[in-house]
Amino acid sequence: MVKNQKFRIWNEDNGVAFDEAGLNAFVSAALDGTYESYKKSEAVPEEKPQPGKVATVVGKNFAEVVYAPNTVAFVEFYAPWCGHCKKLAPVWDELAEKVQDLPNVVVAKIDATANSLPDEISVTGFPTLVLFKGKAQTVYSGARDADSLATFVREAVSGQESEDKVDL
Repeated sequence: MVKNQKFRIWNEDNGVAFDEAGLNAFVSAALDGTYESYKKSEAVPEEKPQPGKVATVVGKNFAEVVYAPNTVAFVEFYAPWCGHCKKLAPVWDELAEKVQDLPNVVVAKIDATANSLPDEISVTGFPTLVLFKGKAQTVYSGARDADSLATFVREAVSGQESEDKVDL
């Protein structure tokens, strides 16, 4: 069983009525391990990730976008009320433009206050910048300008080591 699973007996997204039959179905599925854990999520964006643009990731499409095979994803975990996050937003847009020539690189952002995150991700402050190669994570702790961020991404893609990272 996965830790920190959250279950909802009734969820407007699944279309199940809140009645005796729905409750029985929930209990049976929870006991046999087939009930899908609740994930807090904003609506999945219609637009797919594109080179040169920051992709918006939400709880429901996080794994699909960030953990995609042969993809390097650099993700900003932000809070809409965070001043540092607001200051980083135009830099993050510039970064997406600077690395658009790199194949299979996604520059993304997720509102960490409005979306559930996978258990293996720990965000303790905003913004948190994490580079993903599959499920392998590297937290970025260097300068927050577009050139430094682009250098970090290019080094990660090429396999060279950077001094601005901390492996988790």
